[in-house]
Amino acid sequence: MTSLRARIVNLALPLLGIRKFFSEPDKMPERIALLRQKKPLRPKAAWHKSFDIREFSSRGYPVVTIEPKGPSRAGAPHLLYLHGGGYVMDIAAVHWDTVMDLCQRLGASATVPVYPLAPENKAADVLDKMKALYSELAERYGAQNITLMGDSAGGGMSLALAQNLKADGADMPASLVLFSPWVDATASGAEEQRAIEKRDRMLAVSGLEACGEMYRGDLSLDDPRVSPLFGELEGLPPMAIFSGSSDILLVDGRRLAERLSGEGMPKHIYREYDGMFHVWMLLPVPEGKQARTETVEFIKEHRSAA
Repeated sequence: MTSLRARIVNLALPLLGIRKFFSEPDKMPERIALLRQKKPLRPKAAWHKSFDIREFSSRGYPVVTIEPKGPSRAGAPHLLYLHGGGYVMDIAAVHWDTVMDLCQRLGASATVPVYPLAPENKAADVLDKMKALYSELAERYGAQNITLMGDSAGGGMSLALAQNLKADGADMPASLVLFSPWVDATASGAEEQRAIEKRDRMLAVSGLEACGEMYRGDLSLDDPRVSPLFGELEGLPPMAIFSGSSDILLVDGRRLAERLSGEGMPKHIYREYDGMFHVWMLLPVPEGKQARTETVEFIKEHRSAA
């Protein structure tokens, strides 16, 4: 049964304005322009007591590194986290809190690219930048210690990045973790999504379609760099997928898990929480804490096996 706290949070979600943003795609350009005027959020001051947090812009976009204070531990996990936001919205406070919580529980370090956003930047170029960053991290931390993870659009980008790394013959990360992943920008599952849309208080099919158009650039919507659901999955690292039944992206999570259930596919776990909403894994609700606990266990398991 959905917790009382989660039900209260779900009722309050419209106050954030995210559903309004996604349900009125004709107003997106104006609203994105207003978002660009806001100062991007960074980790709360309290986290600086436990972590050394630094920001670098030498790559042409901000990259935040997070290292636990004290002596470094050889072979510790390293998280490369790609945030959600439909490829058009900047990183939010819940992203930082989630990364910090996971780092604290794992004794891990992390890298969080505040990657270039659409519509100013397009999929092919953004992915190339993420590949270059991953290569640097693999050299520094060892690919076998890296977990590549993200939520929503960041989950889709994480899967697309892993597919690109595999195609290039690069060393694979130890694992992938995808929270409410958006892996199909073609809207091929729109009929099923519309059946869920009436109880989704954050997303709308029309808004996702608009964001996909802004992000794809010269690529077709079914190009795996935009819709990694249609890319090759063989040879990818073990994968953890978390979805909620009141999220239109449940359809994407289910379809990805179904593909992974075939013979010769990577090991995976699929966790579907009844009644839960988009990216609940990031929020201060009991179900979110449980999902993060499962994430920690998954990362530990597959680092030891790497």
